Formats: sequence, structure tokens, C-alpha cells
Amino acid sequence: MNDLPVLMRRNTRLTFFFLSVGFLGMVFRPDWKPVFGGFLMGVAGGYLMSLHLAWKVQAIAAKAATGRRGRFGTFGFVSRAAIGVLAAVISVRYLEFNLPATAVGLLAGPLVTLLLGLFAISRQSGGHSSDERGEKQ
Repeated sequence: MNDLPVLMRRNTRLTFFFLSVGFLGMVFRPDWKPVFGGFLMGVAGGYLMSLHLAWKVQAIAAKAATGRRGRFGTFGFVSRAAIGVLAAVISVRYLEFNLPATAVGLLAGPLVTLLLGLFAISRQSGGHSSDERGEKQ
């Protein structure tokens, strides 16, 4: 349970990075405003989905620690999907941004988080590189 706040801080930093890239893109390329705006809406929606997932994981872990069972054993996929659809509808219908850019923004944060997590798992946590050769002592 101690890893979740660390992961959420990393996700927040990643979101701020993507938001800053999107805002800089809007400043330097104002003619691409629909693309960068859609990306920004997607990144914001993706961050809300990750916050919802972290909340659900904490709630399920707390219930499991006390031995209680919840009504549903899911991680709230329908709720997160609804957040993504809401971000897309607001982006396209009301703000007239680009739908593919919104989809890229929705997927950018979770994809990079997944890749960073896989990289962190594959990276060794300590010791010397020669320890992995299988040499017998």
C-alpha cells in the first residue's frame, strides 16, 4: 500500500509534463489549437481516470484487509470509461477540439505509466550486474 502514493505522485508529474507540452504547443502553434486542445482535454480526463482507479484500489484493499466483501468486485471500469467518454464529448462537441488528439491524450498517461513501471521492474534494485550471470560461488 506504500507504493500507491509514490505511483500517484509520478502520475501527477507525468500529467503536468504532458499539460505543459500541450500548452507550449498551443502557444507556439496557435493554428493547431484543436489538436493541442484535444490532447489537453484527454490528458485531464486520463488523470481523472487514474485518480478514480487509485481510489478504487485503496477501497478494495481496505475492504480486503478487514475481511469484508464489496457489492462488486470490479475496479470501476464503467466509471472510468464514462469519464473518458465525458472528456471526449466535452472536447469535441462543446470545445470543438480534435477527437483523435483527445483519444491520444486519454491513452498517453496510462501508457507511459505502464512503460515506466515495466522499466522499473526490469531494472535491478541493487547489487552488482555480475550477480545476474548465474555464476556459482
